[in-house]
Amino acid sequence: MNVIYRVLMVLAVLMLSSEALAQAGTTIGHVSRVKHDATVVRGGVASPLQTNMALHLDDTVTTGREARLEVTFVDGTTLTLGEQASITLDSFVFSPQETENKLAVSVAQGVFFFVSGEMGKQPDRNMTVTTQFATIGIRGTTFWGGPLDNPLDVLLLDGAVEVRSPGGAVILDKPGKGTTIKAPGSQPTAPTNWPQSKRQRAFATVAF
Repeated sequence: MNVIYRVLMVLAVLMLSSEALAQAGTTIGHVSRVKHDATVVRGGVASPLQTNMALHLDDTVTTGREARLEVTFVDGTTLTLGEQASITLDSFVFSPQETENKLAVSVAQGVFFFVSGEMGKQPDRNMTVTTQFATIGIRGTTFWGGPLDNPLDVLLLDGAVEVRSPGGAVILDKPGKGTTIKAPGSQPTAPTNWPQSKRQRAFATVAF
């Protein structure tokens, strides 16, 4: 009986390992635009990124000096990175006929511009961008985020987002409103209208 149990346990571990490997190799998007140097680290190996290159779960992509990178996920969501940015593609599950759709990325550094695709239209979805200073919960939207005048600034252009840090949370649900985290662990500031000059500076960081 013990032998059978051990065999079953080994088979279960092998199945889980195979599923994990298959998931890690799943194509979840591609490089739709790239300017200057950008790389992907996959399985510990770094490779230069080129237009139309497929991207997988657990990939970490980075941009160099004065670089830009646009990632398009299979549902049409786009994520644009500014220079010297680094993100990891943590999770992606999407099917128009299914519930529990999910998109999660981690931003280690840099600025980004997020535009939700079909997943943002689904009634049941979990979409997040996690930074060093806050987690941004996405409710189907367009927004800019990253360090501009502070460790983290977030500007909403459409839809709604929740910006949550260890110090508290703020919901942005009106276009043109922004919030700021002025120090690690601090609460996001109350939503305010960004002046045109600040918005232009933010957009310039992700413009091709």
